[in-house]
Amino acid sequence: MSAVEMNVQFLPPRIQCFGTQQLFHDFHTRISAGQITAVLGPNGSGKSTLLRLAARLLAPEQGKVQISEEHTLLDTEAYALRRAMLTPELSFYAQLTARENLQFIAKLRNKILHPEACTNLLEQVGLSDTTTMVQGFSTGMRQRLKLAVLLAVDADVWLLDEPGMNLDKDGVKLLHAEIQRAARQHKLILLATNDHQEEAMADAYIHLPGH
Repeated sequence: MSAVEMNVQFLPPRIQCFGTQQLFHDFHTRISAGQITAVLGPNGSGKSTLLRLAARLLAPEQGKVQISEEHTLLDTEAYALRRAMLTPELSFYAQLTARENLQFIAKLRNKILHPEACTNLLEQVGLSDTTTMVQGFSTGMRQRLKLAVLLAVDADVWLLDEPGMNLDKDGVKLLHAEIQRAARQHKLILLATNDHQEEAMADAYIHLPGH
């Protein structure tokens, strides 16, 4: 499979402002597949905003976010099917089971998950495949379900915002193993984090200053 590359270029004088706060002034970086790129910086420095810009969920006031495959730019629709996000804002249908949520989200990505595949994915992330509705899940179980969704859609671009949040020691170990495996599979991984263990996994870094 060919690799997806990302070129992020925000040019002066102003790129993305929220109120009076200016982010990413004169910012340019290239993010490559096959490695883990960590976005580091204090709270409020724009880590989550950078991920949303990279996902094309936000548009910069000036500048561009280009995603290419073998030097061919991907349009917004094609890119949407190639990327997946794991963020604190990702939520599930409380009245559905983990299996039902997994199948529903996969279907939105034009993927069919058969019952056996769902069972295997849920077991892979440490969730037993039961009839329990997600409303009864702990925050850690919901975070594991987010990882199952990430694995189910099998995207080429992983945009991860504090992915280890609310995970126990075993969950963190599982998460890190899957991220490293994805990098070996030549996926593009952009990881926003303040966690030292996640930072230590990275091959490249984007440092955002505080304000």
